Amino acid sequence: MKLVLLLALILWVQAGGASRGAPKMPSKELSPPSALGPKNHSSPSAPLPEDPALTSGPPEKLSAQDPAPQLSPMEGQLVLGKGPPPWRSNAPRLQRGRARPGAQLEGGPIMPSLPTTCLLSESAIACSNVHMKQVPALSDPGLKMLYLADNEISRLPRGAFAGLPNLQWVDLSKNQLDSKGLHPKAFQNLTQLKRLNLDGNRLRRIPVLPPSLLELKVNDNRLQGLQRDTFRGLDRLLTLELEGNDLHDGNVIPTSFAALHGLMYLRLDRNRFRAIPSGLPSTLQELHLDSNHIEEVREGLLNKTLNLSVLVLSNNRLQEDGIAPRAWIDLPKLESLDLSYNRLVHVPSFLPRRLRQLTLHHNRIERIPGYVFAHLRPGLEFLHLSHNRLRAEGVHATSFAGLGRSLAELLLDHNRLQAVPRGLLGLKGLQVLRLSHNLIRCLMGSRCGPGLCVCVCVRHPAPSEGIHPARPTAPPGRTCAASACALPPNSHSPTMLRVLLLVALLGLAGALPFEQTAFWDFSMDDGPALQNDEEASGIFPTSGVPDFEDVVTTYGGLCPFGCHCHLRVVQCSDLGLRTVPKEIAPDTKLLDLQNNQITELRRDDFKGLHHLYALVLVNNKISRVHEKAFSPLHRLQKLYISKNLLAEIPPNLPPSLVELRIHDNKIRKVPKDVFKGLANMNCIEMGGNPLENSGFEPGAFDGLKLNYLRISEAKLTGVPKDLPETLNELHLDHNKIQAIELEDLIRYGKLARLGLGHNAIRMIENGSLAFVPALRELHLDHNRLSRVPSGLPGLRFLQVVYLHANDITQVGVNDFCPVGFGVKRAYYNGISLFGNPVPYWEVQPATFRCVTDRLAIQFGNYKK
Repeated sequence: MKLVLLLALILWVQAGGASRGAPKMPSKELSPPSALGPKNHSSPSAPLPEDPALTSGPPEKLSAQDPAPQLSPMEGQLVLGKGPPPWRSNAPRLQRGRARPGAQLEGGPIMPSLPTTCLLSESAIACSNVHMKQVPALSDPGLKMLYLADNEISRLPRGAFAGLPNLQWVDLSKNQLDSKGLHPKAFQNLTQLKRLNLDGNRLRRIPVLPPSLLELKVNDNRLQGLQRDTFRGLDRLLTLELEGNDLHDGNVIPTSFAALHGLMYLRLDRNRFRAIPSGLPSTLQELHLDSNHIEEVREGLLNKTLNLSVLVLSNNRLQEDGIAPRAWIDLPKLESLDLSYNRLVHVPSFLPRRLRQLTLHHNRIERIPGYVFAHLRPGLEFLHLSHNRLRAEGVHATSFAGLGRSLAELLLDHNRLQAVPRGLLGLKGLQVLRLSHNLIRCLMGSRCGPGLCVCVCVRHPAPSEGIHPARPTAPPGRTCAASACALPPNSHSPTMLRVLLLVALLGLAGALPFEQTAFWDFSMDDGPALQNDEEASGIFPTSGVPDFEDVVTTYGGLCPFGCHCHLRVVQCSDLGLRTVPKEIAPDTKLLDLQNNQITELRRDDFKGLHHLYALVLVNNKISRVHEKAFSPLHRLQKLYISKNLLAEIPPNLPPSLVELRIHDNKIRKVPKDVFKGLANMNCIEMGGNPLENSGFEPGAFDGLKLNYLRISEAKLTGVPKDLPETLNELHLDHNKIQAIELEDLIRYGKLARLGLGHNAIRMIENGSLAFVPALRELHLDHNRLSRVPSGLPGLRFLQVVYLHANDITQVGVNDFCPVGFGVKRAYYNGISLFGNPVPYWEVQPATFRCVTDRLAIQFGNYKK
């Protein structure tokens, strides 16, 4: 049936298309790079040179209704894809069936015996799904395309293509080729080869390839690494797809891509990377890393990819603290960034300046910080925030500052919004607004009588695509004037008329209040102080929604020399400054002073900056901080002072502080009262300091209600005592902890994530883990454990356990899963046991009966 349908398209294209001058249809396979993102997961975006024999794709299924007019005797060429190749006028008739041995096609080469369902033309052979077990011995210098997908080919010897020196496209996808059956130099003599498809095979390594190659696809194989010479000589390669393999940080060396001087499109989805690979080509324009295990984006990894325009990091494990402040802000051409399906709790700061499309749906976002988009030029066009946890108090009047004229599409559906967010009136260029599936009870409208009367003004398109007059509606018992839905002065423009306000109002009366129940359901950026300041600060009137022009009013004449100032953001990074600059506008919200030479913070350095929200002092040489240096900063919520020379935590921190990052200093002591009065503090990052257990005075953390605490890369020999009971995350990796005793975890019943990797732990006392019943992720990798810790079956919500690189010699059938059904509330989705001397072939299959998928178990004796 497929063959009949294919022939129908061939006949229609040759007879109908030729007679009417039908234009050639675009090819998925050679579509240019996406300008604004990875919505189309079809193959590559790198523009390949136009070649008649390559502009067509493989045969496709056709509709039974496709027209099939009669062919003239000279018509009937095979069309392998979406556009007919320009056959020569004296081309032979479409050949089908098994040719006689020694038969000659009108002066052409002698053709061998082929299956009856193969399709032949002067320059192409298509033998798809014909149960072929080996490549036929062909000899035809005129053949340019060989399509052998969906067969059972398991061997490809060195001389398989000896008689086809001018092949330009070879498709061997969905066969049974493995690295033993495929000779390493099988393709070496194909000096004209431009496109090679090896998807869906069993290859463990990439064979030697000709330097003429422009496109290479090795998706859904079993590749186990990339070496320095893997792509040797492929300096013309434009498109590379390695999706669905076994690649990870340990088997892809930094120089793997060094030979790819022209690479524009790279797909590495569905592998096991924990970070973006280093050494990417400077020519790269589009990078896809969907569905990996990426937890961090380090500074400097993307410094050389200055041509990158599309970056896809969806379906990973990214959190805000894993994204370095300067990870991508300086990429001059990055226009599309996809961070969907991650673990973000607020919109990330320091977004790329040229960003046009930002995709953040299916995260855990609760807040859009003020001015987070203010530095973007010319500004975002598409912002997708669907399926998050946004509430009304998490979206402020300044959340969309900087997007007034650029933003065209804003998706806020499937959130927890209880009212239409403030700041939307300033979005002059908005065309699509989606607010369905929220908890909205009130809309922006007019007042009538005491209290706010909501007049819902929604314009519905008529069947004729016209616009009905808006009809005001009000809550029961109230009325709205007919003029309540009158259009504002600028709303007669087509842009305003196309705005779609999609609000779901069904069932709101019975809506339950939002309860935080999910893993990592907290925000490092949240706190009562920010909400109160934004709502009643006096900057904006509280009786209505401020206009955008009111939001961006600044002290335009004040900006330190050499700095970049706009929308209350002052950027003075990388200027070699030795002191905090003067002439900073009093209404500044974010002050960026990182990567300078500042040695001291003096008393009046921040005088008058009462509205400062975030202060970034990372990577300076600060060793002294005056005791009253932070006194004027009444609204400071984020203080980043990492990578300096501080010997102690600065005194008198602002009571409004929510997040403190002070890692990589020289701090040896945490005094008792250093955090006194910091009731709003949510997150402290103090790793990379020479802290010992004796350096924590008793009561050092009294009064704190932290969610997140990291003391990694220190000199701890045990779990510190008296940490806040409210902790959700505790990271003590890269220390010298030798044991976990019974009382070490007794206070932390809310703990959901515990990091103890890279220590010297030999023993975990029985019963210790019973005190953390809410634990969902446990890192014990790179220790000295000789057996699986007891107590894991009792952790009903535990989903991830890292035990790799220990000394575990055996795994019992009940070490991970409880006995009986219904006890485990959440199944495991990740257990790592590699790098242990355990004979994995002796482990009983029932050991992992409570694991979601066998791929979630990482076994074997290799080290990552």
